[in-house]
Parts: sequence; C-alpha cells; structure tokens
Amino acid sequence: MSDKRLAVLLASFMILGACTQLDATSSVAPERGDPDFLEGVNARADELYVNREVQPGVRDFRNVYIAPANLANMRVIQPEGATADEGWLITEPEEKILQKAIAREFSAGLSFGSAFNIVDDQEQAEIIVNTAVVAIHPNESRDAVVAGAKASGAITVSIALVNEASGAVMVRSIDTKSSDDIWAFNQVDNDDPAIDLIFRSWANSIRRGMLHLQGRSNDPLVQPIVLQEQ
Repeated sequence: MSDKRLAVLLASFMILGACTQLDATSSVAPERGDPDFLEGVNARADELYVNREVQPGVRDFRNVYIAPANLANMRVIQPEGATADEGWLITEPEEKILQKAIAREFSAGLSFGSAFNIVDDQEQAEIIVNTAVVAIHPNESRDAVVAGAKASGAITVSIALVNEASGAVMVRSIDTKSSDDIWAFNQVDNDDPAIDLIFRSWANSIRRGMLHLQGRSNDPLVQPIVLQEQ
C-alpha cells in the first residue's frame, strides 16, 4: 500500500486543529481553498482535507503524541434568540478536567490492541494529534434547561495529524457530534461519562483510520472516500 493511499484512508477518520490554529470566530479549516490539499468526499467527518504530498514512511509510523487540546478559541453558539451566557466560559479547573479527558480517551483509543504507542515526549513521536474544540452548540438556553428542556446539543472539533519530523499537516478534519447531554460541558467538575463518550468515539475513529491507512486492518466499517480538487 502506498503512503499516499495510507493518508487517504486515514483522512476519512480525522477530526481536529493543528499547527495552524482555527480563527476564533470561524469553524472554517485553514486548508479550505488551499490547492496543496485535496478535499475528501464521502468522509465520515463534515470536512476533510488531505495533503497532496506523499508523507514518506507513514506506513511505519507507530509513535503518537497527543498534544494538549486548544480550548482558548472555543465559541458557544447559543440557540436562536438566546442572549450571551458567560456561564459557559471554561475555568482553569474545568480546562484541566477536559484536557485530562481528551488525553485519557485518545490514549486509550489509539493504544487499544497495541495498535499505537502513546509517547509522552513530542520528540519521540512520528505523528502528533492536535485537537481544538471549536464550538459548543447547546440546543436550549439555560433558563429552558432549568425549566426541564432536554440538555442536548453538539460539539465541533478540529483534529489534525501532523508529521512530527516536518511539521506538515498531513490530514485535517472538522466534525460536529451530537450529544444528549451537551450541558456536561457547561459545568465540568469531575470526570463525566457524557464527555468521555464523545472523545472516545473520535479516538476510536482515529485508530481505525490509521490502521487502515497502514494496511493493518480489514475493518468492514471503513468505506472508501474520494479525494478531489478543491
């Protein structure tokens, strides 16, 4: 299997931010419209971009470093007509809990079945997973939830796989995932199954995509995607 095909397969499962950060007021990937990146069609993610250049040695990459997530630019997209709600601002203790959850779930997902080695030092890695939480989308206002409305909504993230040696973004994906308990992100005071479930799902997708990318799996859930000019 060629390195380019590996990048294509992996792309169908990627989701969040890389060395080029997302704009604080936009969920548009920096690679959108960039001729150096092909756009994935029929991918699992909402947006998918793959570097045109073959990434040498990708098939043999095993060491993965999970970088701390970027939460600084996260937006809260309120329901229609709702006013700004400062209660959604992430405090320092909440950020520590979220960072811990992302690191834990991504590490568990990627290392499952000894698929990949999670390293603590970026210099030991071949692939860096960069994550940015782009936006939280609560379906209901705080008053409505207090009154008994469903605490559902969605979270948008950007995930990028970066070649540690070159610093190049190999794959970026932006994806929005729904949750029946998006308000778990509102007041984070401890480990929460609702939060873990969202990041666990992305972690499992990354692992499956990477294994297929490297020709190490025959997972029937993986569907071929098409890459096209932007």
